[in-house]
Amino acid sequence: MKQILYSAILLTGCALSCLADEAAAPTLDWLTGCWQSEDGTSREVWSQSEDGYFFGYALVLNEGKVVFFEQMRIDPGAAPTFQAYPRGAGPSGFPAVAVTNASVTFANPDHDYPQKIKYTREGNALNAVISLIDDTQQGTFNFMPCPAGAS
Repeated sequence: MKQILYSAILLTGCALSCLADEAAAPTLDWLTGCWQSEDGTSREVWSQSEDGYFFGYALVLNEGKVVFFEQMRIDPGAAPTFQAYPRGAGPSGFPAVAVTNASVTFANPDHDYPQKIKYTREGNALNAVISLIDDTQQGTFNFMPCPAGAS
């Protein structure tokens, strides 16, 4: 009887621990919204679907005209995967290698450039850094929320 009681206590403890781990898993909700560079020449817009996918697009403007666009998708899973479609071509997949409650790093060492994509939420700002896998050849993008009505 003691053995059954001890086993039940262990199983209950494991179940509660597993639920706590699941509840504490970081999410990417902080990525959603319309984000724009201070000078207004770059914009990213992210939304989340009910089934856990994130859909986004990025624009680079020059004198009010789009000179670059990229569609993006983040597939849900234990290791979310960033799918990039620059100028509509792709996808190029980048599995997540680190996820916290305020940052996510995706990496694909077999891709030409970028090989690493990192998003960080700092207060009201969203920052993105693209680079080679060794963090060289960095491109940095600093975004603030878009003005009301923009997207």
